[in-house]
Amino acid sequence: MPKKIADFLLRNLLRPLLAILAALAIGAFIILLSQQNPLEAYSKMLFGAFGNFYRLAETLERSIPVTIAGLGAAVAFTSGVFNVGIEGSLYLGAFAAFLVGNKLSLPAPIHIPMTLAASMLVGAAWAFPPGYARARYKADETVTTILLNYVAILFTSYLVAIPFKDLTAGTQQTPPIHPTAYLPRFLPPSRVHAGLFLAIAVAIFLYWLLHRTSLGYDIRMTGLNPSFAEYAGVDVPRTMIRAMLISGAIGGLAGAVQVMGILYRFIDGFSPGYGFDGIMVSLLARNHPLGILLAGLFYGALQTGAAYMDRTTAVPKELLTSLVAVIIFFVTAEGLFAFAQSSEAFREKLRRWHILPGKSGKGGGERWDSSQTS
Repeated sequence: MPKKIADFLLRNLLRPLLAILAALAIGAFIILLSQQNPLEAYSKMLFGAFGNFYRLAETLERSIPVTIAGLGAAVAFTSGVFNVGIEGSLYLGAFAAFLVGNKLSLPAPIHIPMTLAASMLVGAAWAFPPGYARARYKADETVTTILLNYVAILFTSYLVAIPFKDLTAGTQQTPPIHPTAYLPRFLPPSRVHAGLFLAIAVAIFLYWLLHRTSLGYDIRMTGLNPSFAEYAGVDVPRTMIRAMLISGAIGGLAGAVQVMGILYRFIDGFSPGYGFDGIMVSLLARNHPLGILLAGLFYGALQTGAAYMDRTTAVPKELLTSLVAVIIFFVTAEGLFAFAQSSEAFREKLRRWHILPGKSGKGGGERWDSSQTS
């Protein structure tokens, strides 16, 4: 086997698999604490994810929002910008989907694309301020995006609690959107909807964008080494802003598919953390758009299988939550380690945080700073 292929398999397949196996081994110990059979428990988890048509459909349904959120995170990560604000774009994109879906009455072939476009536009607009601050002033986007998440979530909570609340409902939610804005469902009687095809389409588009276009080349070079990218003629600040806009737009799309395909309205706190789970999915797939499809399916299987295990075994729910957390921790940590190996921009961030040894700005960082004020 050629060395390049062997290195690729080791980096992209074997190491993530070893991380999953190590997490399952620790999970087996957790299950033993409850005096249950780990093999039986894991067989229940596997059946709960893929055991029949209904289980597979539920797995696909749960994978849709985190897959799209992961694709949004991957664009920013590839450019070296650690966007943790997908959750904020997701909430605002979801609310934009409600507004357009509820306030406009249009034929479905027009209403659906317009609603999706509005959500993506709002998500991109929300990602612009931290992206601009990162590119122009080198403000730490991890901090700004995390803080803006709270602003977005609380702002939508206010909107759904007062001006747009459905007064006939007992919970904090808006009136429903029009049926012409619904995403079509298939595989009845499941709730799997056309958002699955949107996720696949976005993944294919991003693969083409990142590997077949000049913008994609600029994004990848900026993430690998911003100083080298600048020497090669790449406008690093502009590329970072563009990557953040694309990232935010896809984050808004992740929120829209939940409103248009599952909820049919905006519900306060509807997301259990899809944006943050999308980061885990992206890191597990090494930010590769096509790999994110498989990583998102793995996430959906994990959630569906764990819920089924909870109903069919005597494993305490607290231990089951710990099991899922251990698996997510291992696969995310391994993906984060691989991301730090491949991205000079991310290693520079770790140096600024004093996580990695070395002086911040070493290796041409000062020259990159000067370009950001031009």
